[in-house]
Amino acid sequence: MSEQNGFIPPHSIEAEQAVMGAIFVDPGCLPEVTLILKKPEMFWRASHQHIYRAIQSLSAEGHEIDWVSVGEQVRKDGALDECGGADALHSYLSEISHSVPSAYAAERYATIVRDRALMREIILRAGDIRSMALDETKSPGDVIEKLEQDVFDIAAQRFHGQTHTVQALIQQVMEQQARMREWRLSHDGHALPGLSSGYSDLDAFTTGWKPGELIVIGARPGQGKTSLMLNLAENIALDTHNRRDDGKGGVLLFSLEMTATELVQRVICSNAGVDLKKVKLGLYNKDEEGELKAATQRLAQAAIFVDDSFTLNLSEIRSKARRMKERHDIECIFVDYLQLIKDNDRLDRHLQIGNISRGLKALARELEIPVITAAQLNRGVEQRSSREKRPMLSDLRESGSIEQDADQVLMIHKKESEEGMIDTNEMAEIDLIIAKNRNGPAGDVEMLFRKRYTRFELRQSVPTNWASVPQG
Repeated sequence: MSEQNGFIPPHSIEAEQAVMGAIFVDPGCLPEVTLILKKPEMFWRASHQHIYRAIQSLSAEGHEIDWVSVGEQVRKDGALDECGGADALHSYLSEISHSVPSAYAAERYATIVRDRALMREIILRAGDIRSMALDETKSPGDVIEKLEQDVFDIAAQRFHGQTHTVQALIQQVMEQQARMREWRLSHDGHALPGLSSGYSDLDAFTTGWKPGELIVIGARPGQGKTSLMLNLAENIALDTHNRRDDGKGGVLLFSLEMTATELVQRVICSNAGVDLKKVKLGLYNKDEEGELKAATQRLAQAAIFVDDSFTLNLSEIRSKARRMKERHDIECIFVDYLQLIKDNDRLDRHLQIGNISRGLKALARELEIPVITAAQLNRGVEQRSSREKRPMLSDLRESGSIEQDADQVLMIHKKESEEGMIDTNEMAEIDLIIAKNRNGPAGDVEMLFRKRYTRFELRQSVPTNWASVPQG
């Protein structure tokens, strides 16, 4: 960014000099500095960019870092003229090498340089957004998506990962465990570390869904994955209402296949235990009408936010989720379903799915809530013989990235093909397969799917008393 019309973009020459001076005084501070200043272009003055690039090159090659070596590296890089020539550069390097007494404040100086660089980038990108908004060929959606992505990219530059000692991590984990034990005992042992699914047998495998987790529910069309997602959303939303007294919480559901009205109708019928088809045709009786009214009163307490935009991309999902997290402090996000999310059409479909699954995992970590998404399975499941139709991880469409990014993969297996299993127009026996569980065991949860009500239930519902877990 250059100076135009007398406008001088944000920068601090003094901080830039202090950063390099600190490195000359103590090159040992360079690892911390490079975590903050990732690229030379974060320096405002062009000569400082060349000097910092030379420092990075010397460090990468394992050479000593002093002002003489840096000057020689600048010469090798062919940047002497841009630094005022050899004599001027050597004098300048010698001067800044004595400009700070110690490297004690190196990170603080580097942070000042980085923050000025980010402000310059914000100004630059704001200009691009303005130009884009003035372009009549662009839609508001295009501009908003670009703006959202720019903000996300700039915000990401403000943070860098940390390396922890095992001793510090042990202390942190022990403190977390102590808090969890105290909290669980205060709730008579029934509390979970994460969000309860509402199904005790499933919770026994997951110990609740935790912040930052990506959970994938895989099934072929017609197997009930949307119904299961709605049951889970209802359970979590009602549990949130019972736990919190601030009027916030709940869940956000992105439906890329069904309208919000269709989904809410399903939730009401499922909660009421009334045949969905009868409700759609207006054929329910007086008793069923009473059940439906009672269900609507119960569900009025559940904070379920539904977005039924059919053509969402990941950037739009991220933007809306952030807004709902800020306004309502939502505790979980549902997406129905992953393969319907739009991505760059110029990419191979496997790469698109990889971008989407990584993006959903990143969203879970950013907002510190679980994200639960449905996903289609390959047709190969149906083509196998009846006794081999039990789904596997490899049955996930474009499965590599989904399987890798997911913390848990649940698969719906309708057992209609197995001898003695129930499968009627009323009910089907289901194995909910925990095919992957990053932090726990795999296994099956035996369930019943009541088709008329689109409701999943445990085959044998036995409440889990977490107080029975040995306390050590």
